[in-house]
Amino acid sequence: MILREKLKINKFLIFALIFALLNMGAIFFVFGAQKYSDSLQNIDLIHWFLGEDGNIVPGRVLRPLGPMLAVPFEFLGDGAGLIVQNIIFYLLCAILIFKIVDLIYHNKKQALLASLFFVTATPVIESGLAYLTDMGAWFFYLLSIFLTLIYLKGKNEKFIILNGFLSGIGVLMKENGGLGALFFGLMILFSGEFNIKEKIFKIMRFGIFFLIPVVALQFLMYRYFRFTSLDWYLSNLPGSDGERLLLSSLRYFGQLFRVLGVLWIFFFIGVFQEWREKNWQRIKIYLALLPASFSFLLWTVGAAGRGVFIFAPLGILLASYGCKKIGVIPMALLLLTVLMLNYFFCWLNPTIPFVDRLVEFIF
Repeated sequence: MILREKLKINKFLIFALIFALLNMGAIFFVFGAQKYSDSLQNIDLIHWFLGEDGNIVPGRVLRPLGPMLAVPFEFLGDGAGLIVQNIIFYLLCAILIFKIVDLIYHNKKQALLASLFFVTATPVIESGLAYLTDMGAWFFYLLSIFLTLIYLKGKNEKFIILNGFLSGIGVLMKENGGLGALFFGLMILFSGEFNIKEKIFKIMRFGIFFLIPVVALQFLMYRYFRFTSLDWYLSNLPGSDGERLLLSSLRYFGQLFRVLGVLWIFFFIGVFQEWREKNWQRIKIYLALLPASFSFLLWTVGAAGRGVFIFAPLGILLASYGCKKIGVIPMALLLLTVLMLNYFFCWLNPTIPFVDRLVEFIF
């Protein structure tokens, strides 16, 4: 009886996980386990951690967590641990986006939609389950958002320490894995429940635990490689690859469009509804997400859609809100359309890189 009640209460989350599993199977069936230029560097780093000789890229050592987690699974195949961890992070992300939306809107149907939108996004289809570490970074970003919302709901101070440390660990996966720190800091500043002294103390407490893994890594990198994240960043500024800044920005906004695809229509519907309702608690959350969501503008275009996907949580929140009043049949048709268009785009895009073609046409 208890089990039946739990299944009933969590039926939307269970459906989200079932859909995520089916979608994962479809990704592997249609595209296989994909490899990119970063993949080879990650695999080389795994071999290096195992004590093998080889050429490693210092910039890749700045993000050691993914390859380190992959080491125990190397017996399954060359770099197989990257796929194993990405499957786990993929399912955890499906759960986290569900939980985040449910916490904000108190609507499990909307949370289900958000989870489906996340796992069927083109960057997830292309890169999320590949020999890469982006899915892990997205996980740590979502986890930090979730922990921040949990803290603001219950005011358990232990969540500040946990959130800060895990956000710092996220940087070891990839730099955007630590962007939840921006969300935490802004949510504390926007809160009317704390005075100035409390806000400063909470942000400093978060920052100290955030910096522990980050500073430790920078120290080791400088000692053994004479290379830090600052060196990496200066070599990856927008336009640093010889491309004009305007051209880089246009290419990025092209990638931004495909984060949501046809869901941009519902994103703007969601924005309009929020503007009309003026729920200031939710508006604070959107504003706190903005800096991290557009942080991709600080990088070169090398990360492409993977870097821009940091916008997804904010975009999906508002798109799912814009969809919430749609009936069952129209919603099923919308999901089918999103699924077909995104899979078709991912299948065609390696042959015809649409964003690049558009930029070339304009210039």
